[in-house]
Amino acid sequence: MPEPRHFKRSEMSFQLTDVDGAHTTICRAINASASSTLGAGIETLENTRIEWTVTYDEVLFIHKGRITIRSADKVFDCEPGDIVWLPNGTSLVYDAPERCVYFYALYPVDWAARQGTVEP
Repeated sequence: MPEPRHFKRSEMSFQLTDVDGAHTTICRAINASASSTLGAGIETLENTRIEWTVTYDEVLFIHKGRITIRSADKVFDCEPGDIVWLPNGTSLVYDAPERCVYFYALYPVDWAARQGTVEP
């Protein structure tokens, strides 16, 4: 049975990722090696626009900066303290013209493996 863990910021490992030419920095703190159900971490976007479709349920908590999320006819102008719910199947655009840092939690943690792909 998994045990509680403390993820210290000073010990987190961040990696540069590329999503269709857009760069982000991400720490996948809670991944499939820690949980069989839930994934979570911190991501930073800066001067970035990403078109994406979430194939999992996801919650974002905006920690620093601002980001605009567009989905269909909805526009969410997000700032620190805001929470965004993105249900499975949501097609969207992340638009971060400045530095934005957010915490995310998603289900299922192994969404990419279930779809025969690799997380960006």
